[in-house]
Amino acid sequence: MLEPKIWTIVQIFGSFAWSAASGGARMDADEACACWRQPFQCGFAGKYCMGIFNILSPVLLLVVLGIILARVRFSGPVFMGELNRFTFYVALPASLFRTAAISGDSGPEVAGILGTVLSVTFLAAVAGWLAAVALKLPTTSCAAVSQSSFRSNLAYIGLPVLAYAFEGLPDGKSHFATAVVCMAVLTSSYNVLAIIVLQAGRHQLSWSAVKPGVRALITNPLLISCAAGLIFNALDWSLPLFLDRTLETIGAAAVPMALTCIGGSIAFIKLGKNIDGMAAAVALKLVFVPALVFAIGTLLGLATVDLRIAMVFASCPTAAAAFVMARQMEADEAVASGSIVLSTIFSAFALPVALWLTR
Repeated sequence: MLEPKIWTIVQIFGSFAWSAASGGARMDADEACACWRQPFQCGFAGKYCMGIFNILSPVLLLVVLGIILARVRFSGPVFMGELNRFTFYVALPASLFRTAAISGDSGPEVAGILGTVLSVTFLAAVAGWLAAVALKLPTTSCAAVSQSSFRSNLAYIGLPVLAYAFEGLPDGKSHFATAVVCMAVLTSSYNVLAIIVLQAGRHQLSWSAVKPGVRALITNPLLISCAAGLIFNALDWSLPLFLDRTLETIGAAAVPMALTCIGGSIAFIKLGKNIDGMAAAVALKLVFVPALVFAIGTLLGLATVDLRIAMVFASCPTAAAAFVMARQMEADEAVASGSIVLSTIFSAFALPVALWLTR
């Protein structure tokens, strides 16, 4: 551990560095130390940079940790697969059910967020298909580009970012509950739209073709847990203390495990061919979608916190489910997997912009 005097020097140096990066605002040593310890309470532009860094660094570091553990063979494919199953079927559902069950009533803010994000989602699906056609890609690739352009990783990336962003705020839990409700509706919408898009790429309509997507939709544990929690809340029931603590403890493991799983899942994915299709999908996902969400949300007069939820969701990378659905419905797996990797990398730039614009 650093000695107190050395630690003070580090704090001052770090604060001056942030100050210089944000316009060269001057401050004395006491102000520098105070700003480093409590960046959101300081009167200089670097406070926002430091706040965003504190929100996103745990997310990015855990993803990197997952990549490292997979690459050095500390956690093999079998372990990562089982960890992902526990996260998807146990930890995240426990967290989402508890959050929805103890949340307050969701009002107009949910409608505003959903209206903004869903309208852009449909536009992104169309834009992705048209971009792939312009690149003269086959229809299976067109379907994969379209899906990768709109399908955000809300549960594994979006919710952890918002959890850190709302931590410590007076109404932070209420804001996070609103995000959970929106996540459930958006994830359902992504699944339905993905089925339509991927089916269009096959030029055929049959129950056997759409069955995997429909099954994934109605058996999704995240959606089921959210719906159950909202019903529990609507009936005005309260969780027994022992159950509340149990769910809280299990749910606390959801964020680190989910982010580690993301890293492990992309550690060995190769980009392959159709780089143009991947680039188009990533550009639409991390530039077109957030920009349009910000424009529409601003025009609709969304509150700052609601616009932050919408922008973070819009700036998330392509969900890993895009690859699963592409494989099940015979779309271009290479485009889907490559889009996931590239969007995950470049979301490290898109998410800070989203948080900055909604500061």
